[in-house]
Amino acid sequence: MKRVHICSLLLAGLSALFLPAFNAFAAETSGLSMKILDIEGKAAEGAKLFLYDTPNVRRPADFISPASGQDGLVRIDLPVGKYWAVARWKNDGKYGPLMPGDKHSGEPVEVEIEKDRQAEAELLVADIREMARKNRTSAEAVKLLGRVLDDQGNPVANAYVFARSTRNAEQLPEYLSAWTDEDGKYELYVPSAGRCYLGAATKYPPESTRTASREIVPSGDKIDIAIDISLIVE
Repeated sequence: MKRVHICSLLLAGLSALFLPAFNAFAAETSGLSMKILDIEGKAAEGAKLFLYDTPNVRRPADFISPASGQDGLVRIDLPVGKYWAVARWKNDGKYGPLMPGDKHSGEPVEVEIEKDRQAEAELLVADIREMARKNRTSAEAVKLLGRVLDDQGNPVANAYVFARSTRNAEQLPEYLSAWTDEDGKYELYVPSAGRCYLGAATKYPPESTRTASREIVPSGDKIDIAIDISLIVE
């Protein structure tokens, strides 16, 4: 009986110690409602929201939402604070790197979660072909074209070429080609002014080790530039 009494007192003490802290933590949460659209502005069903507590999104997410419904809406409760959000839609509904046909929202969007206030935002998801098509509409663009080759000089299918305005590998690429065909051919549109750095990858987003090492400075009198890009296939 004495042991039971001591255990009861111990449990009561622990409850008194931790329960207020738990209740305080639970009270410091609020909701986020995010509408996810495709590139045509239609609701994207089956997309998931990945939330991070830092701008570094090249790691496992701190929070992952349920899949969006037919209305494209995602709802999730989060601890109060600042987050960086990206949306992903995968053909197979699973987790992991994006492959041809999968969709991504691109650069993370900063979201502030405040106590007793419902946060709302909107994200657009697109696959690499749609992103490339969108970039192509710019009148002030130069077309890069060529092939993606492995270290043996063989063409790489289902890869893509990306371009950044800096060498910073932590930054998501601003410009993307569509997925390469069986011959490794790609087309990429980049601004005609300024320099850019090219790289290639087979997964999206590219890993931070995928540095954009090929520097290009488009000339104003050139419309098309032919460049082959080397890629070490993993």
